Amino acid sequence: MFYFILLILHIFSAMVWVGGMIFYVIVVMPVIRNPELKDQKLRLLQLTALQFRNISYFIFLVFLISGIGLLYNKGYFESNGALFSTNIGFMFLSKIGLFTILFLSSLYHDFVTGPKTFLYLTADPVQYERYRKTSAFFGRFNLLVSVSIAILGILVSRGFSLF
Repeated sequence: MFYFILLILHIFSAMVWVGGMIFYVIVVMPVIRNPELKDQKLRLLQLTALQFRNISYFIFLVFLISGIGLLYNKGYFESNGALFSTNIGFMFLSKIGLFTILFLSSLYHDFVTGPKTFLYLTADPVQYERYRKTSAFFGRFNLLVSVSIAILGILVSRGFSLF
């Protein structure tokens, strides 16, 4: 029963994370580009980004706890590392590695490029454009990595390996 609770938490967190990022790209961004919102668009972008950031780090914690719990429940920590020398083990390691990259990239996006974009908005147009592009790149990169992690999770849960 505990395994299924962890699994549901893990899957729901993935739904909120990936779904939230996709929602941001296909709904929020087009809406704030509407000329009627010209005066409010940057504030709306900043507020939605801060709200999603707050949710994101809670979701990362849930991913970490539920992921470790799922591996433990399946007995993978009792295998003396033998699991990680198998094809499915490589899939888990790939997923964990991508999660680490995602977490570090999100930290950089959320606490460096994002805030600096808004900091330079009125002060320095050249720096603003630089950080805006960098922030946009990391946002897209994070979406790509997130979708890759989700796909790996689906594949490994079905016992399918890419290796």
